[in-house]
Amino acid sequence: MAYEIPDHFHKSFTTNVELLLQQKTSPLVDAVTKSGFTGEAAQVVKQFGEVDFAEKTTRGDDTVWADIEHKQRWILPTDYTLTLPVDKEDELRMLDSPLSPYAAAMRAAAVRKMEDIIIAAALGTAYTGKNGTTATVHDTSTQQIVSSSAGMTITKLRSALEKFRQNFAADEELFLVMAAKQFTNLLATTEVTSSDYNTVKALVNGEVNNFMGFKFIHSERLATATSERRCIAFAKSGLVMGQWNGLESRISERADKNYTNQIFMRMSLGATRTQEKKVVEILCTE
Repeated sequence: MAYEIPDHFHKSFTTNVELLLQQKTSPLVDAVTKSGFTGEAAQVVKQFGEVDFAEKTTRGDDTVWADIEHKQRWILPTDYTLTLPVDKEDELRMLDSPLSPYAAAMRAAAVRKMEDIIIAAALGTAYTGKNGTTATVHDTSTQQIVSSSAGMTITKLRSALEKFRQNFAADEELFLVMAAKQFTNLLATTEVTSSDYNTVKALVNGEVNNFMGFKFIHSERLATATSERRCIAFAKSGLVMGQWNGLESRISERADKNYTNQIFMRMSLGATRTQEKKVVEILCTE
């Protein structure tokens, strides 16, 4: 006799995954600004250019309006799905439990997808304009620190921090995402003083996560290009991740698969840079 799937399993399983996502996300997902949206696209920020005062030279002259540049940054969602088979009835009964290994596996998959979306948005193409149709590529001319045939160094950290200061973003919470290799690079740099070395050693050991004005985040999902790791420094307001309609799941029986049960989950996500000057790429040789 087949095990009948209670109707409340759909909601309770989704709730279990959502609770796990809240409890066990990732430092990278927690670092960016997050929002919920509806519709085909979302306008996440309005960008305004600089304006300057003009000298008034004549009494009673006409009002002269200054021009200010308006830009709008958009997030475009992408739909993602994940489907798992559930072969045994005892496993099916566990789906309603917060300890369900299926919920844990789907949470982990969701977190990995969120990290990949954020990383791609940080250095990818953003969309601006009235309807989000203008492509804006990552500015490698001013927002990239080249590798110079070296890994992560104190000099690169100083250069990144200088760029944030020049762009008046250093008063925000700053993050730096890099792989394990770059943590090791910092220990070997000759620029590190004895006090810096102790801090970097603690950073590598996971005892602290702050150094040189940045909160460090470890990720092995960063892209590489021509043997160079593309590390990402950003201000918290510089990256936004959006979610549409929350998580949706269905647990059903597949007659075409010998009546095997399956879990289907869907989510719609997107991310973008809000401003070019709030994201800095640091290239490091691997």
